[in-house]
Amino acid sequence: MSTSDTASPWHGELRVQIVEPRKESPRSTHVPEEEVPSTSGRSNTFVSYGVRAETTLPHFASSYMVTRKRFQDFVFLRNALIKDFPACVVPPLPDKHRMGYLTGERFSPEFIQRRSMELQLFLERVCRHPVLQRAQILQHFLESSEWHIDMHKRTGDAIVSTSVSETSLPPSVPHGLLDSMGDMLVNAFTRVRKPDPKSSEIQAALQSEEETIGHLERLLLRNRTHTSDPDDSCQREVAAFDELYATHIGASSEDLSTDYRDLSTSLEQLAVLESGMAKALQGTAHALSEFAELETRFTTRATDDFLTYLHARHGFVQTHKALLKQQDAKQLDFEGLTDYLHAAITERERLAGLGANAGTPAFGTVRGTGLRGYMRSAVDRVWGVDEEQARIERMERLDDRIAELRDAVTTSHKHAQAFGSHVEQEHHIFDLGRRREVAHMLTTYIDGHMEMYEQGISIWDDLIATLETAPAAPSSAGQEADDSRGSSTIPL
Repeated sequence: MSTSDTASPWHGELRVQIVEPRKESPRSTHVPEEEVPSTSGRSNTFVSYGVRAETTLPHFASSYMVTRKRFQDFVFLRNALIKDFPACVVPPLPDKHRMGYLTGERFSPEFIQRRSMELQLFLERVCRHPVLQRAQILQHFLESSEWHIDMHKRTGDAIVSTSVSETSLPPSVPHGLLDSMGDMLVNAFTRVRKPDPKSSEIQAALQSEEETIGHLERLLLRNRTHTSDPDDSCQREVAAFDELYATHIGASSEDLSTDYRDLSTSLEQLAVLESGMAKALQGTAHALSEFAELETRFTTRATDDFLTYLHARHGFVQTHKALLKQQDAKQLDFEGLTDYLHAAITERERLAGLGANAGTPAFGTVRGTGLRGYMRSAVDRVWGVDEEQARIERMERLDDRIAELRDAVTTSHKHAQAFGSHVEQEHHIFDLGRRREVAHMLTTYIDGHMEMYEQGISIWDDLIATLETAPAAPSSAGQEADDSRGSSTIPL
């Protein structure tokens, strides 16, 4: 969708940053009162995350905000946004039920680091959205000093935006439980006969991106684990994925840094046996140990961060695809109402033809054909119902039904078109964010490679300089000759 001919949907900028995550408890005394999370007290121990925000949006009271929140606050924020903006692509949050919670390691630095990065992605995507960034609940999330009171007040209430037009989003039609269940069952076994071409293009683009994410994940996991057994690749990837996205539970890592450390240990042991080459072997072992540490830092900072981003991106794509399913459901509603309208018009024309072609219609024609029509006609005969009067009354009912269906078809068509245009705009916003995120992550990944190899070159240059200046070890033949001369000397 081209936005060059329309006004920009953004009215300002909102930047956020997750900083200083830390483990806390309600009875912590070392935390200043103004920095204690407003939701403390729900559990004995939790992790709070500092949130810094800078904005140029006019509805915020301040251009700079600092607060602390825990994970449950982010969950409440997302649920509120989904409730108030069902037609927007609200980004997903990291899964709470992970291996870290089962093993009791959810307070480990690795787990908190991954969780911080995923929460950072969530807030960036929300604050980058031109509609969600103006939501009142987000403003209270960043500004309010009594967030827990706001949460209780807004539980079950409608959450409104501060400056979003009421006509900017497609209207929602209330349904009862039976209607919702019926729509789910019908839509589950029904396909859209005339899908929107733009919707099909978006679906194909999301499917392609999902496949690309899967290929990148497998490639990075394979390079990270450095295993070569093709018969157990699935189990290796699952194990590496659990280690990456949960916490380290003591399993041995089969990455390249472990091989460097093992080789370093072997050279140190060899230096004890080869006293003449001890200095060179120890220097090489030290260089290998430093490079192994460098490889570990790079894996943590670059590769694992990239994998975390890909995992979060995959969830974001799934959320966007769910919005496309809503569009298909609205198109199915329109097509179903159109079928009902055509059936009613056809029946009305049939009944009108019976009155025009014959004076008194035969039994069974007014009530329709088939077994159902025959049974209803038989009941009419028993009760002495006038067929002509029944035909006229049924035509009148069909006239009312056709008028009602025509209004419903027109309204459904407008809603489907409006929702399709909104989905197209959402995809445009989604694609802009994707480009920005991919550029940032690739830059970080490449910079990490460059930094690692530059430091690695420095380590090996120092080792070469040390080996070149080290004294040469005496050869075994020269040592044997010295020993033989010393043994043949007769003291005076």
